[in-house]
Amino acid sequence: MAQRRILFTINHAPFGSIHYTEGLRAVVGATSGIDEHEVDVLYLGDGVYFALRGVDRSDTLKYIDTLAQAGRKLKVERESLQERGIAHQDLAPDVEVIPRSAVRDLIAQADFTAGF
Repeated sequence: MAQRRILFTINHAPFGSIHYTEGLRAVVGATSGIDEHEVDVLYLGDGVYFALRGVDRSDTLKYIDTLAQAGRKLKVERESLQERGIAHQDLAPDVEVIPRSAVRDLIAQADFTAGF
């Protein structure tokens, strides 16, 4: 199998589900192995709450650290933040805010998308 570009979206709030943990585990799995796919992680909709400073990351810290070591930056959609009244200073320092137009570009460039 050849290397692919994969977009993982986190769309659910961090409360009462395992979507976030399982999503990041899948991302790390896609970046490892023989093909080492190029991946992007994007927080959309209620998933932006995972990007907040102070969110409990104890279950996912090892995945986030692995992604950071691989040079992967967690992205969050600016418009989803605005719709929820979340300011940039409320975000964790390891996320990058991108506009919806850049989200469309990520989707268009992806060979495969997976939502969690």
